Amino acid sequence: MTNNETELEKEKNTGKDAETSVLLTLYTGLFLGMVPVIGFPVTNPEMGGNILFIGLTLGIASFTSFFFVGILFGMPKRNNKKENSYSLNNGLSEISDWLTKIIVGLALVNLKEIPGYIISFAEYIRIASKFDGQLLNIYTIGILFYFGFLGLFIGYNYMRLVRVNKYKYTDDNIILRELEIAKEKVLEAKEENKQKDKKIIEIQSLVQEKEQLAKALIDRVNEPSLSNAKIQTVIKNIIDSGEAKKGNEDIKLHVDKMIDEAKMKLHKGLITHHDDPQKGQWKSSAINNERELKATVIEEAKGLYKIKLQVVSTNPKDNPLKKGDIILFALHNTFGDLPFMLVKVDKQSAELNFYAYGSFTVGAFVDDGGTELELDLAELPNVSSHFKFH
Repeated sequence: MTNNETELEKEKNTGKDAETSVLLTLYTGLFLGMVPVIGFPVTNPEMGGNILFIGLTLGIASFTSFFFVGILFGMPKRNNKKENSYSLNNGLSEISDWLTKIIVGLALVNLKEIPGYIISFAEYIRIASKFDGQLLNIYTIGILFYFGFLGLFIGYNYMRLVRVNKYKYTDDNIILRELEIAKEKVLEAKEENKQKDKKIIEIQSLVQEKEQLAKALIDRVNEPSLSNAKIQTVIKNIIDSGEAKKGNEDIKLHVDKMIDEAKMKLHKGLITHHDDPQKGQWKSSAINNERELKATVIEEAKGLYKIKLQVVSTNPKDNPLKKGDIILFALHNTFGDLPFMLVKVDKQSAELNFYAYGSFTVGAFVDDGGTELELDLAELPNVSSHFKFH
């Protein structure tokens, strides 16, 4: 049994005890009141049965009238601060409050006249019954006061101790059922949210698996081409090919210088643009000193893009790229600890092909580091929104 049910059971038992007490008081009061009501006419045979009937009628009327007034004074007000689907109606309580104020107000205003009204009423009963004695006035006034106060007392306590508990018991039962229904709805909503969270976790896990698979696939696809672009391998190939016009030491010096500067740019970029560390580190322009960094993106599958980088001269006639020169491409830091690729110029261009799963900014050193180029792949025309924002 819950705490609410225990409290309701206690209140129910308390109400039964109060009802028994009020009934006992009522029966005792009626018994004591009936003694003079019946005794006075019986001890005065000349009055006859008419006086007895008048006394009983006055007693019933007085008791009933003041019983109603007592109910008005004892009418409870239910405080319903917490909003729920079941709203308690306090309309009758408001009416009782209004009537009690009127009754009290009239009684206070006419306080001096009330004794006169009572005496006049008793005199009216005496004249109507055609009895000359003043004892009938006392008999009438006694019945009015006794049964009036008895009715007021019983009415107030009946409403205050008995009916209020029954009302509260009924209202609490209704509210309790409403709360149980609301609780069931909350549990259902929690279960639905739990299932939704479970689905979200499953989807996120699936997305992560796909992203990891895509990254692994990209690393595998990029591995052959990137391994050919390792620094020492490229330098050795250029030197061995005999295409370089500079000496071996000059080539290595320029390459080391470009790599050192690219490292510094990467370190600074990781601080300022952690997600895109090359952005803003290469003078933010794809064209500089008659050199241009271009790119094309081919979407082979969603999340898998083939990218072609190319450095060309914008004035190939008067200022062409020198055959055999080394171009350094600076890629995203996810391409390795040193995400730099070295490509030699061939046929007036330097090209680098690789795969990626999203856009990023590419930097490039041209003319032995004398020219810097920068291109944000997300700003390329005719690329998908998925590529731009991944």
